[in-house]
Amino acid sequence: MRLLLQEGLEAEMGGIAFERHLWIGHRVEGDQAGQRVHDLARIRSARMLGRRHGQRAGRRQGMGRQGGQQHGQQHGFLQHGTPVWVTARDERVQLAAPEQQRARPGSRRERRTAIGGEAMVTCYNNYQFTSFPKRQRSSVEPTPLPAGLNGTARHSAAARLPTIRFRLALLVLSCVLPAAIVSGFLIYDHYRVERSSLLAEAMSTARSMVSVVDRDFDTVVTALRTLSISDDIDSADHAEFRRQASNVHAILPITEIVLYDPASGRQLMNTAAAGQGVGPAALLRQVVRMRQPGVSSLYRAANGAMTITVAVPILRDGAVRYVLAAQVMPSALNGILTDQKIPDSWRAAILDSDAAIVARNLQIEQFQGRQPRPEVVARVRQQLEDTFDSLTVDDVEVVTLYSRSPKSGWTVMLGVPHKNLTAGLLRTLESLIVATVVLLAMGFAMAWLVGGRIAHSVHALIDPATALGAGRPVQPPRVDFREAQQVADSLERAALALDEARARAAKELRDRRAAQEALQAADVRKDEFLATLAHELRNPMAPLVNALQILRLPGRAAVPASNVLDIMERQLKQMVRLVDDLLDVSRITTNKLGIRHEPLVLQDVIGHALETSGPLLQQRRHALSVHQPDQPVPLTGDATRLAQVFSNLLNNAAKYTPNGGRIALDVFVLRPHAGDPQHHGQVRIEISDNGIGIGAAALPHVFDIFFQADRSLGRSQAGLGIGLSLARRLVELHGGTLTAASPGEGLGSTFAIELPLATQATAAPVADNNAGTPIPPLRVLVADDNVDHANTLRTLLLAAGQQVQVCYDGLSALRCAEAFEPQIAFLDIGMPRLDGYELARRLRANSQLRDCTLVAVTGWGQLQDQQRSRAAGFDHHIVKPLQLAQLNELLRARALAPAEAQ
Repeated sequence: MRLLLQEGLEAEMGGIAFERHLWIGHRVEGDQAGQRVHDLARIRSARMLGRRHGQRAGRRQGMGRQGGQQHGQQHGFLQHGTPVWVTARDERVQLAAPEQQRARPGSRRERRTAIGGEAMVTCYNNYQFTSFPKRQRSSVEPTPLPAGLNGTARHSAAARLPTIRFRLALLVLSCVLPAAIVSGFLIYDHYRVERSSLLAEAMSTARSMVSVVDRDFDTVVTALRTLSISDDIDSADHAEFRRQASNVHAILPITEIVLYDPASGRQLMNTAAAGQGVGPAALLRQVVRMRQPGVSSLYRAANGAMTITVAVPILRDGAVRYVLAAQVMPSALNGILTDQKIPDSWRAAILDSDAAIVARNLQIEQFQGRQPRPEVVARVRQQLEDTFDSLTVDDVEVVTLYSRSPKSGWTVMLGVPHKNLTAGLLRTLESLIVATVVLLAMGFAMAWLVGGRIAHSVHALIDPATALGAGRPVQPPRVDFREAQQVADSLERAALALDEARARAAKELRDRRAAQEALQAADVRKDEFLATLAHELRNPMAPLVNALQILRLPGRAAVPASNVLDIMERQLKQMVRLVDDLLDVSRITTNKLGIRHEPLVLQDVIGHALETSGPLLQQRRHALSVHQPDQPVPLTGDATRLAQVFSNLLNNAAKYTPNGGRIALDVFVLRPHAGDPQHHGQVRIEISDNGIGIGAAALPHVFDIFFQADRSLGRSQAGLGIGLSLARRLVELHGGTLTAASPGEGLGSTFAIELPLATQATAAPVADNNAGTPIPPLRVLVADDNVDHANTLRTLLLAAGQQVQVCYDGLSALRCAEAFEPQIAFLDIGMPRLDGYELARRLRANSQLRDCTLVAVTGWGQLQDQQRSRAAGFDHHIVKPLQLAQLNELLRARALAPAEAQ
């Protein structure tokens, strides 16, 4: 970069001191003296320049120190107009001028030429200045400083790099500034989240306020409809009707109730006065035309007051005979705004269907009846809800949120001032800036102090680092901090950690992919199961609905009621089976399904299963053949669960076999294996049919949960796809196996169960001799918040001759029990005011009620629910629906209890 000395600046190298400025930048000619560009370079003293140059040049010419100083005083000068080159140097300034000439008074012109054709002076600063004669200005480039003339420094590549202090300063800057920037982004993100949350809450408030407005109008409509059914409305003088309307008028925020003639719009009755004026014609026409209640916009009444009219039609003989209207005070809507506790700086308003301001939290007297700005009105009419920036009617910049009722067309509008949203952000940013400046200042100071100490250790690490890069043995130097000694070990540990991290990442990626595939498969199965569940629930629901409609038919005597009730009973049992299967599957998947291990006889279990599946087999007209041994086959297990397995397989055979098919149940006793004295043999039960069979592709999956071989619309009996999975798990819990076989589609299928035999058969349980005896009357308490269930249970109990008290919440049941002293109580769990658990604990705490039999009748049937009910003091836990047989068994057991328990 070329520049010239400023005009009037004469830098004699003979020792004349001066303080002048040189400006680094573009070229400056003598007539442009004083022009400033870019950075400043200051030459401190020409005396220092001359003395140092003279000493070095004189010594090289053999003049000694004094001769060198005299040589400097006599050696040329730099005048204005002399172009100089300025280049950056590390901690030095080089000022050079080639072939300087000077005319001395009384002497001849002398030509002085420095070594290399340049006269050089050196100053400890930050720039090099090189000057050239005018004839060389356009062609000569800056000349590097000759090493022979610069004895104070040896410039190298390392010397031109920034110092450690500068690097530390950059480190401080690189740590503080990114943190400040990230903090700024986080602050802004937090502001954005808070802003979104605030606006979401404001929108929720607007929605709730719109609901309150509609509710208030609905309250007025309900009151008017109640008045409209009065017989006195058709009287001639309407005196009695006026009295009734005045009573309503007194309890609602309305000014008057008016009865209009819709044909003429004339007032027939007015609770405020005997008015003869004409009502709001547009609203009356709308109500007559739509035959629905209507709400007017805000308008000025005949008395000059702003009002709102709510009108309902009154029909006589299918035509609108009257219109009953109420004048609602707009001030009543102000309570909606005050109840929400809206901040004082916010703007809140309620607009009518014409977008006119009806209520406002600020300056309502000034703006009532006016519309917001046109652009706001246009946005409000576009959609039911929106958020946008706008100006309020009092010229405040706000974020506007509104919610418009689709029912009445009224709108609640909230305005959040921008300054409220940004005030916190600005305060936080100011604090961040101050903190950043303080941190930078402290960081720079510490960098300057610590840089010197670190420099030694850093230089000492150069050779070990070079050796490490070259693969040579590293000799750790003496350094001031231990981290330098641990560089090699740290790098090795980092490499090992990186390898481990990569291995973990690869494993996590594989695991995530496997989990994703499993989740996708589960999602597909879930969708299929939900669709099947909806289908299976609707199947029994459809006949139930039809049966109820048949019972409501006027001529239902033509249809035997017993047939209808049988249909309802079968379908209800089907729904109960579906729910029970779902609960059993849930217990299986959580390993909470337990079974009882009791001695039993296989023939008895099969008999129960045939009783359960018999109606379906008869309905489908199947031929059933059963072959089983004459001798009892002893087993150990849960008779109910095994009967459930057999009935499930029989039901499947009945459903998947065309009408009139053949189904066989065969029992084979298998001898134990030779050399296995621990087992007493097995029994094999085969259930086969000549139905639709199972395809080869579907056969391996028939026991998968929710699996169905055919999901076509024609499979009306497909079920949920959980029966076989549940059956297999139940068989496995008994120590057996369940397998399936089929020659192919259309060739039938066979399901085989193998169970271990017990040592000996056990006699069938003795039948209860008291089963047919009448149940003595007991004092029975029923508590359930489901009114229908409580009342129907009371009906069953009354039919059984019991004394019954019914309550619909826990607290009432407690009070009733203390007075009634029931012998047995059927209690729901989830009741209001006092739940069933707490009610049971309090009944057990009462000495008079300790002997009362407590039965939990609830929809909660998990194992933990049963354990919790027992801990609360219940004697029995029954899952809804309570069967009549269960009810009679509980009553009979309580009636036959010892006399001291009565």
